[in-house]
Amino acid sequence: MLKLYDHPLSGNCYKVRLALSQLGVEYEKEYLDIFKGDQHARDYQSLNPNRKIPVLIDEGFHMWESNAILLYLGRKYSPNRLYPEDLRGFGAMAQWLFFGKTSVDPNLAVARYFTKFLGPADRDEKRLNELRTQGNGVLKVMDDHLERNDFLAGSYSIADIACYPYVNLAPEGGIELSPYPSVILWCDRIRSQPGYISMED
Repeated sequence: MLKLYDHPLSGNCYKVRLALSQLGVEYEKEYLDIFKGDQHARDYQSLNPNRKIPVLIDEGFHMWESNAILLYLGRKYSPNRLYPEDLRGFGAMAQWLFFGKTSVDPNLAVARYFTKFLGPADRDEKRLNELRTQGNGVLKVMDDHLERNDFLAGSYSIADIACYPYVNLAPEGGIELSPYPSVILWCDRIRSQPGYISMED
């Protein structure tokens, strides 16, 4: 059985949980308290030298980086509706997976971290304002695309799963979604997909 090192407040862990739910795959959860520094334990560093979550274990094979895990799961359980088999569909999915890691997470996730988990005295307000400005730019790119498309890569895929958590959580970083109606509708469509679970599930 698969094993997932997980924390319930991590959007990156939630991506993997959501994909596993929508693929109908059973797995074991291992709670890692990142706020107490469990990720720095020597045995965990042997699984992920970068000391972050999630980590997925599959019969002795372990991997990290949430979007890479999504690709692995999509391929492992192929064919499935989340993983396009045609080359162009795969290319579109990969494009938005990379966008998630180069644009969504570095701005929306970090703004959330600054706002939700750091006290005012520990925040770099100048940097936070930059993240919010850049985050709004990211959402504008997505909103323009989603005005013409129901999902990021055409049909629902792991690209949507990869980008959804930190977009949906953007208000926790002080970035409102109301200026982006197509993004809001996209979030609604994701929540209506079979096997959807919320971050709290």
